[in-house]
Amino acid sequence: MTVGSVYYPAWVTPLSLIFCHVLLTITCAVALALEQSILQWSYHILWVTIIRTGLGVSHGDKRVTIANNAVFSLFMLVFVQLRWGMTFVMFQTIVGPSIFICILSVHVEQSRESELRATLEAKASKELETSVEAVLATICDAVVLLSSSFRLLRPSPHLAGMLLGSSSSAVFMTGGNFIDLLVESDRDSFLQFMGDPSTHANMLHAHIRDANSSAVTVHFYHTKYLDLEGQPVHIIGVREDSEENRLQPPPQELQSSLSRQVVDEVWDRAHESRASSNNNNRSTASSISGSSDPMPLVEGDHAMSRCVWVDASSIDLMMAKCTPEFSAWSGPSGLNVGLLNWVAPVDQSNFYEFFHKALNDYVRAQTGSESVGPGSIVLKLKPPHWGRSIETEAEIAEFCAGRSNSNSNDNNNEGRTEDSLAEPRILGCVSFKSVRKTRTTQKSSERSSRTFCCS
Repeated sequence: MTVGSVYYPAWVTPLSLIFCHVLLTITCAVALALEQSILQWSYHILWVTIIRTGLGVSHGDKRVTIANNAVFSLFMLVFVQLRWGMTFVMFQTIVGPSIFICILSVHVEQSRESELRATLEAKASKELETSVEAVLATICDAVVLLSSSFRLLRPSPHLAGMLLGSSSSAVFMTGGNFIDLLVESDRDSFLQFMGDPSTHANMLHAHIRDANSSAVTVHFYHTKYLDLEGQPVHIIGVREDSEENRLQPPPQELQSSLSRQVVDEVWDRAHESRASSNNNNRSTASSISGSSDPMPLVEGDHAMSRCVWVDASSIDLMMAKCTPEFSAWSGPSGLNVGLLNWVAPVDQSNFYEFFHKALNDYVRAQTGSESVGPGSIVLKLKPPHWGRSIETEAEIAEFCAGRSNSNSNDNNNEGRTEDSLAEPRILGCVSFKSVRKTRTTQKSSERSSRTFCCS
């Protein structure tokens, strides 16, 4: 591989470089052969040596360089012997530079091959890393890269979401200590697991702490490779074993992309609602646990869609009304039940941000500003009547103005003022679509294999 063919592959080919190298070597030999004076020949051979050295280095092909210099030296030896007679000094002047040029050419080619080999190995290593991560991402909730000291080599927002933490937390950023996330009793087994000299992929059953300090049962899928400096890089897939028995975070701890002013308004409304609830137990049951009355059904354009309207000002996105299709799909539900409570913990923060990004876009559109909707999001939903989680695709169909009608009879209106019943609010229409995905999860020996098919 020559220098020219590496940097100029489109128009510099090895054959064209060989032709130019030979042509210039012949030109130099002919120019020296035309010299009549030995003094002029001795002066010009110095410049010819510089040109030949440049050709050998720039070409970088040791075989062609050695052949050219051997023929050139033989031609000069015969020419000098026939023209002026050979002396030891003349022999050194001809043969010495040729040997130097050949050695330099061999060194340049070896250096270039080493550089190209390192570049190709780095590219292959990067492709291998990407492939392994892509495979792990299909079966794991998060994939992290750890150094030899078990520190994150890059941020891991997916791991932060799985543990209900903030992606800006130091432990989830580059340099964060992964060991700090483990339950103390599992750290020794984890270090032993990571210290296994085998390069084959293996798995560990362990526990890590989430943002609520609850122990989360996970599976670690591990493999490793060596970087260009020979240091091990660990690729770990983290998969939550179960979403059961985990404490739900307080709704106000969920992250939001709203402005500070809007967040404060929502916070104040939540605390006002909690204060009034403390004075009236029946209102508490309605606002937190949901009313015993079923949600009103909406007819019209959305009747055949799985749509539910939620209160955009509520922390847990309380459901106000739905379509018959949604009610048949999710099962009967009481009025003012929080839709966010149906979302799997690992997806709650992402869905909350997704909803309020759509709300911000709606507000900007009302002021005449151009805005692009957030599209859709795939999440795990677990209505109480299902008893299991199912993946579904959610999108925000529309926003509309409405008024609070959380209770449909006079008995449920006790403890609430007429102004609160007539309080205007914004309702967001969340539409759900099916996600076609089949995944088979291998459990331990005491559990049978279960295949989840979502259609």
